[in-house]
Amino acid sequence: MVITVNDSRVYKFPQSTIAAEIYTDRVEVIIVYPERRKFIPWGERVRLTDLQEVYPERTPQNSLTTIVTNAFQNRFLQVDEKAE
Repeated sequence: MVITVNDSRVYKFPQSTIAAEIYTDRVEVIIVYPERRKFIPWGERVRLTDLQEVYPERTPQNSLTTIVTNAFQNRFLQVDEKAE
């Protein structure tokens, strides 16, 4: 998985376990192993709004899960910042 932060830093986690916590309004991506880091994905609110307009029957969590799943499948994720 490659994670870019604000177009200024790139992380590559080739052997890491990565999890995502999905909330109604945000996602937190957590590098669980071998080191613990947390990131906030970039632009999720914009994409969530777009998805909700196209698929109004879907819940916000379902739409956010789709966004993160696609990023995981592509092994590339843009994030706003490293969460503390």
